[in-house]
Amino acid sequence: MTTPRSAPTAAALALLALATPALAGPPAAAAKPRAVDRLVYPKLHEIKAPPVVRETLPNGLHLLLVEDHDLPQVYFAACVRGGVVAEPTGKAGLAGLFGEVQRTGGTTAMAGDAIDTLLDGLGAGVETNVDEAYGTVGGKTLVENLDKVLPVFAQVLTSPVFAQDKVDLGKTHMRSAIARRNDDVMGVAFREIGKLVYGARSPYARQVEYEDVERLTREDLVAFHKTYYRPDATILAVWGDFKTSEMKARLATAFGGWKVAGAAPKITLPVVAAQPPTLAYIEKRDVEQTFIVAGQLGLRLDDPDYPAIHVLGDILGGGLTSRISTKVRTEKGLAYSAGGRMIPAWDHPGSFFFFTSTKPSTTAEALATVLDEIRKIRVSPVTDDELARAKDMYLNGYAFENDSTLKIVGRLVLYEFYGYPADFNVRLRDAVEKVTKDDVLRVARTHLNPDALTILAVGRQEQFDKPLSTFGKVTTIDITIPEPKPAPPAKP
Repeated sequence: MTTPRSAPTAAALALLALATPALAGPPAAAAKPRAVDRLVYPKLHEIKAPPVVRETLPNGLHLLLVEDHDLPQVYFAACVRGGVVAEPTGKAGLAGLFGEVQRTGGTTAMAGDAIDTLLDGLGAGVETNVDEAYGTVGGKTLVENLDKVLPVFAQVLTSPVFAQDKVDLGKTHMRSAIARRNDDVMGVAFREIGKLVYGARSPYARQVEYEDVERLTREDLVAFHKTYYRPDATILAVWGDFKTSEMKARLATAFGGWKVAGAAPKITLPVVAAQPPTLAYIEKRDVEQTFIVAGQLGLRLDDPDYPAIHVLGDILGGGLTSRISTKVRTEKGLAYSAGGRMIPAWDHPGSFFFFTSTKPSTTAEALATVLDEIRKIRVSPVTDDELARAKDMYLNGYAFENDSTLKIVGRLVLYEFYGYPADFNVRLRDAVEKVTKDDVLRVARTHLNPDALTILAVGRQEQFDKPLSTFGKVTTIDITIPEPKPAPPAKP
């Protein structure tokens, strides 16, 4: 399952301008008419979602069952309320460790290594992960091995034991990640801009340190599972080659012993407040370019203005022929990639991010160019061609979001989890189709403020073409990794 994220990963944002499908040709003002531009394509066929059977077992476990007989396979996806936002105070990093050791640490019925051996031999899989607001357990198997894999999937979800040696190994992985976190300069840039936009203490941007890792224990993982992993807080989707009545009976048997204990815990979502705009600099001597990121708070996915904001993002920064990329990359030759857009979130404000990288001697020019394009889109309406191409890019991509049962069911689970209507994707598509040039101008003026952007530059400032202070008061950020505290001396 995929979800919009408030602070996207560095890899995702670094490739945004390249990964987004390019529009057909440069903006209309500079384009020379071509025969290909006069081609007219028929409207895409309407996409029909597969029938979904919704059931609730006596213990409160909510089921989404979808028959798909194309291949002799069955897939499972459990979504459990309680992710990073549910971490107890003083236990930063707990959700990440939980997401690894829930699977590797074994269950009351089988050790983690034995699970590996069994699944590898069957060509099956069971994996776990924890996101911002939920944890997931996913699985897949051939139909012929269903009776062997389903019990393992159920045990990992309901009765993990978090073996101490796997907890220790997971903590070693966390320490290794901390030690290497400054190696990727784009990772540094997006990590730090996230902290500036959301606040360093926010679970949407919080950074885990060695001291946090040392505080985590096996008992913390056991308590987290006992508190949040309960049937009445879980959505279980199953799709594949089966008969619905038979699968419901199998699931009732596999999860019948999973009982509810006490009232469901209340998870209070953190307040997301706008942070003061900051102009920040990070010195990094081992890079040959300056990496620039600008950001500010954005919208939820279900905000009425999001469809217009999505179109705005595509026109402004969503591809090789977006305004930012065309000006920074094509016309001025300042960078290989440049762009940005608003990344929505499901249940809290998402964020705008704009980025580029350039040689130090053109740092100020590249930053000024990006900011200038942001200002321009707030002054006058976009062109008809820009609007049409941005809509086409979304609508053509829409087809690829519905080209497999896996994608459709994964999205339905998230809609169910966050309380969105089951046909939200259709409503969003229809809303994007109705966006006008006036809508784009309105949301640009309402939600995108270049003077309120937080700006971060990573590199070597003595080589900049102009001081970064040209753009305002500069705050220097130290990214030195705090060393772990020495272990206390052993008692006699």
